Amino acid sequence: MATLWQRLTGRGIENRSITPVWPTRSDYAISGNTALTLTAVYRSIQIIATPISKMPMKSFRYATGLELPIENPLLVNKPDVSQTKRDFLFQTIVSLALDGNAFWLKSYDSKGQVSNLTIVPPNAVTIRIDENGQKWYDYQVNTGTKVISTQTDIQHLKLFSQAGYLRGLGPIDACSKDIAAALDLRSFAANWFGQAGIPTGILKTDKPIGPEDAELITERWHSKQSERKVAVLGQGFEWQTVQLNPRDAMFTDVQIQQVQAIARLFGIPARLLLTGVDGTSDTYSNLQDENQVFYRHTLMAYTDAISDALSECLPRGTRTEFNFEGLFRADMANRFTMWETAIRAGFMTVDEVRAKEGL
Repeated sequence: MATLWQRLTGRGIENRSITPVWPTRSDYAISGNTALTLTAVYRSIQIIATPISKMPMKSFRYATGLELPIENPLLVNKPDVSQTKRDFLFQTIVSLALDGNAFWLKSYDSKGQVSNLTIVPPNAVTIRIDENGQKWYDYQVNTGTKVISTQTDIQHLKLFSQAGYLRGLGPIDACSKDIAAALDLRSFAANWFGQAGIPTGILKTDKPIGPEDAELITERWHSKQSERKVAVLGQGFEWQTVQLNPRDAMFTDVQIQQVQAIARLFGIPARLLLTGVDGTSDTYSNLQDENQVFYRHTLMAYTDAISDALSECLPRGTRTEFNFEGLFRADMANRFTMWETAIRAGFMTVDEVRAKEGL
């Protein structure tokens, strides 16, 4: 049977808890997949992976004491014959961002050269070293079969490498408490009105009333409200609504701080996650400098890992790297001024400038 407090506050109707309690905290097993349910994490990884997956690459070969540019080998232009280069790079970056590791299974041609690379999910791979110091990679394939490979068969990429550790360290594992806090806040905000024991209102009076009168008044109040009739209050009764303003109800300030923390974790400019840092301004110069820092200190952590690993799969003396020129491309007016200076100085020709502009 509903108590007097339930009836006075309406909790008997709303099926709320008798004693005000905080919403229960969910037990999250922090992983890449659970972290991806946070919009800031999902967007951060997309911001990192999109430009890199579309970035061109250029290759070089060392010969006769010089490193000369060459046409990209087929393995660079299409690492995996079963998918596009864009998907291959995108999935590799996602593995690095979520797990700190990426694994490529290498296939060889009749000449002993790597002819194809297949991405292996990081969570399916276990690394071990035997008594002879040989490193082995055990992983599960789709059929459930366990496959054992050596370093010859597997190319291992690490985002954050530590001496003495077989696996790389990713942002999610390194700062799992920050991710857990963001997940908890989201659940807390979602459950605030349903489980926090906060009534929608209080029917109160400054006059003493007995239990029977209180029960009768409460039942009549609920009856009127359920039929949406006009409520008439007398004998000093007053209805007080319990409300939170939208900013407090959604814990806006805390959520902004956590989005900024995730942006800091992944090295993303806060404005790209539709938030900002107090005291900063979005002038053209500031945005340009911010982009330069983002490219050099965030994107290059991924591009260096990928280009080094891909170069190891190429014949000896051949290497490949990402071409950042498109990302650092200035606006048209500044480019034309730069090209004019280069032509006047004599170290570039009109044809070379046209080639740079794709003409």
